[in-house]
Amino acid sequence: MDAVKGTSTQIDLEKLERCKECKGAGAAAGTHPETCSRCAGRGTVTQSSGFFTISTTCPQCRGAGRVIKNPCRACYGTGRAKTRKTVSLRIPAGVETGSRLRLRGEGEEGDFGGPSGDLYVFIHVEPHEFFEREGYDVLCQIPISVTQAALGATIEVPTIDSKESVKIPKGTQSGKIFRLKGKGVAHLKGIGRGDQVIQVLVKIPTNLTKKQEELLKEFARLTGESAS
Repeated sequence: MDAVKGTSTQIDLEKLERCKECKGAGAAAGTHPETCSRCAGRGTVTQSSGFFTISTTCPQCRGAGRVIKNPCRACYGTGRAKTRKTVSLRIPAGVETGSRLRLRGEGEEGDFGGPSGDLYVFIHVEPHEFFEREGYDVLCQIPISVTQAALGATIEVPTIDSKESVKIPKGTQSGKIFRLKGKGVAHLKGIGRGDQVIQVLVKIPTNLTKKQEELLKEFARLTGESAS
């Protein structure tokens, strides 16, 4: 029902954020990263071979352009530390298993103070005890009695919103499909809703009373059927 109607929830996650001890610098308190002496802070070194000049990542600073001689004890010089965070998540109506929600800026922080990435949440919808879902349609099965099927009746059927009256015509067979227009799942991207599809199943009575058996035998006699 949360997937059908939409809901708000909170999720706990563990991610890398800017280290609070060194404020993302990666160096221990009272110290600062130093410019790499090998590449002069460029992050790359140049090598000449004949007529060709090749630039490669600096092996000393690994492209950072700086060297941390006294790394922060909290983040070990990376500038990022693991932290636990609670994130609010709005789940729109109409999601289904496999739907992906994107929370901008709630991913892990980039290296050396770079912008945070995004958090992707994949939805898994648990089955409902009564309804099934097929796309934007809601499916259910409703039992009716032999007399309701034979003589016709008006029954109340649960929907995802409340209840609806459904008219069962005379002579309805078991397995007959009825459809309630616009009573299904709201479209995730667009206007409108699916339908509710109802399959009626004629329930055969058991443990008949003697009077009920006599009436059924009389009915069988009138229709030309054989009854033991």
